[in-house]
Amino acid sequence: MPDEPTTEPVGPDAADTTDPDTTDPDTDTLTVVGLLADPNLPGELAERLAEGLPQVLAARLDGPRTWEVETVVEPFEANDRGERALDRARERVRRTRWDVAVCLTDVPAKSSGVPVVAQVGERDRVAVVSVPALGGVRLLPRVRDAVVDLVGRLLGIDAAPSARRPTRRPAVQHEPGTTTEDSDEIVLTRGGSVRLLAGMVRTNRPWRLTVGLGTALAGAAAGSAFGLLYSNIWQLATSLAAWRLALAFVGSLAIFVVWLIVGHRLWERGSPELGLDRLLNLGTVLTLATGTGLFSLALLVLNSIVASVIIPASYLTRVLGHPAGLTDYVSIVVLATIMGVVAGAVGSGLEDDATVRLVAYGHRQRERRDIAARLDAAAREE
Repeated sequence: MPDEPTTEPVGPDAADTTDPDTTDPDTDTLTVVGLLADPNLPGELAERLAEGLPQVLAARLDGPRTWEVETVVEPFEANDRGERALDRARERVRRTRWDVAVCLTDVPAKSSGVPVVAQVGERDRVAVVSVPALGGVRLLPRVRDAVVDLVGRLLGIDAAPSARRPTRRPAVQHEPGTTTEDSDEIVLTRGGSVRLLAGMVRTNRPWRLTVGLGTALAGAAAGSAFGLLYSNIWQLATSLAAWRLALAFVGSLAIFVVWLIVGHRLWERGSPELGLDRLLNLGTVLTLATGTGLFSLALLVLNSIVASVIIPASYLTRVLGHPAGLTDYVSIVVLATIMGVVAGAVGSGLEDDATVRLVAYGHRQRERRDIAARLDAAAREE
């Protein structure tokens, strides 16, 4: 095996040096597109995308071709934070029968401070797409657009006339100054750090944290029950100004996030020269903030239902010494929720580390490196 994987095309084109631009445009040829994806969200996107991708490629790309799509989900990109992801992809797909390969990873990357959407090796017909750079909404259509654009670029195929829309912004774009030293390797970028952070949070799927915190939920239920059942808490809640309750609510969420980060060692302390530690940590904080926000919102709804059932207005009026109204119920529910969130934060310390760390990029990368090492060892034994 040569030391430099960039010298061989992917799949059957390794033995065929024919320029695709010189082939007969009237010949209906079979083109195999490979989707290689990291586990978790990229793998799920690849599997969903593969179902209708041949039809989409036929409709959007010009020329009489028959398209076939193959999907493989495995941790191909297992080195730290996406460094040389394109080389990893080349090495993984070089012995496949794919004519072109598009690889999906959830690891973010930047080039000259701009989020990288894709790294492209035109000679080998391989591209690596960083899913977080596509944003946090309409992810499947955006990934589909990026894959179609990249397949067309790698094969030298223009968009079909019916698919050309002048107002449509391309999924990826080649911005000035993003060509690497290797003349056949191109970095495709798309500006917007906010979009990248939104994509990182979406890729981390914070709602899984809410569902997985079973012990924290038990602690939150106990804390909330205390706030809903004791009349002294009712009196305290109704005597607090709205800004005090709001500040206490935000503070309880901050306590929960810090407790999760410290208790489960989620803060990344890698090599500063990689330039991604701050980004990864910010993504983790935003993910945890979103997850705990969803957790507290669910707890707030539950407490509202319980309070409306178990606290009669007549009894609350006697305890407070004035007619009880909706504002009083809201204050009680909010304070009970605050107590529940703090109790849930304490309970989260007893959670299994794997449940919480699944939302952190560093943990997923370490887990994938372990899997990749086992796969490499098994391949060497064979």
